[in-house]
Amino acid sequence: MPASQSTMDKLYSMRLSVMAQAYRDLEEMPGAADMTFDERVAMIVDAEWDARRVNKRTRLLRQAGFPEPEANVADVHYDPDRKLDKVRIAELSNCEWIRNHRNVLLTGASGAGKSWIASALGVAACNAFFSVRYVRLPEMLDELTVEKDEEWFKTKKRYLKCDLLILDDWLLEKVSGKGARELLEIVEGRLRTGSLLICSQFSPAGWHAKLGEGAIADAVIDRIVYRSDIIHIEGDESMRKRIG
Repeated sequence: MPASQSTMDKLYSMRLSVMAQAYRDLEEMPGAADMTFDERVAMIVDAEWDARRVNKRTRLLRQAGFPEPEANVADVHYDPDRKLDKVRIAELSNCEWIRNHRNVLLTGASGAGKSWIASALGVAACNAFFSVRYVRLPEMLDELTVEKDEEWFKTKKRYLKCDLLILDDWLLEKVSGKGARELLEIVEGRLRTGSLLICSQFSPAGWHAKLGEGAIADAVIDRIVYRSDIIHIEGDESMRKRIG
């Protein structure tokens, strides 16, 4: 039965363009005349559903701001000296830790590949339709330690509301008292609603020196570490040399 132009126009006006095209394609599909009504409707709806999921994934990847948007857990280098657990990385790529609002700490020397693995896990999260934000900690603190205005509240909301917040270059240098307070607000605000993935050259034992020795430092560290999995990347040779 020829596609009704009136129906086509209505679908386009409702921004269901993929569904409209699938409806049109039924005219030329071999065997379409033998399909039941339910089969035809299912085919049209599936086309729209699939297109929307692809568009959502593309949008999530774009919004995340990964430094390595093409990173994939399937391409992780498991050189013996890196001492990475392939099974553990595969488990993390399933994103159950994000569903359970847990954290991951990636530690290792500069050049160990922390940012790349973080991007790969972040891409896996986007593929599972979780919202992700990647940011270097110094950049986030620069954004949050300014005068509070409407833009400031919008920025903070983006860091609080995403399913996974990736903080790279964690505590490379000592943060100010104001910076430590804002960091506590972010960590506290995400405690039961989202996950953190932190990339650091230092283990949690070395964080006090960068956050200060007071109660704020204790609170930040306690809230992060108690529900975190720590993955340390060994190896003396930079990944830039390994893949160069």
